[in-house]
Amino acid sequence: MDKRKSKDKGDSKKPKSTKKVVDFQVYRQEKNEERRREYERVLFNRVLGVYSFAEKNSVLHHVEILDISFSGILFRELHPNPALKSGDKVALRFYFTPSSYLRLVVDVKRTRAFKSAGRDGLEYGCELDKSTRSYEVLRQLINFMYRYAEIACQDPNPPLIFF
Repeated sequence: MDKRKSKDKGDSKKPKSTKKVVDFQVYRQEKNEERRREYERVLFNRVLGVYSFAEKNSVLHHVEILDISFSGILFRELHPNPALKSGDKVALRFYFTPSSYLRLVVDVKRTRAFKSAGRDGLEYGCELDKSTRSYEVLRQLINFMYRYAEIACQDPNPPLIFF
């Protein structure tokens, strides 16, 4: 029998399509997450002017917040000395004014070296201590960022604004 011919001639079933169906819910969630991550960096660094430090051995070390969620935070430190390791607990200070801050304890879960744009150091993925009063305040800020990402509109030609 010719291999090109079907054994079931009378079978009128169409071959299954191999094309994927686009799930707009997943796409929307991915876009919201992308916007949230972009906005949280702008919110922390430019809008609120938050300066972040890690308390290590009674000394403050400047850190850069890369990502924050309800359960964790990712930050980086240039040339850490001493470096944190998995299992360490460290207090982060978020200065919203020059003299007032929120103090939040985090548990380091992973560390990773980074090198970008001539800068190098370590990135720390940490779990937030949800038992502190500061966490409740930060949780509300994180909730705002999530909601903003869901609702905000993108302007392809934003006006030039000087601060």
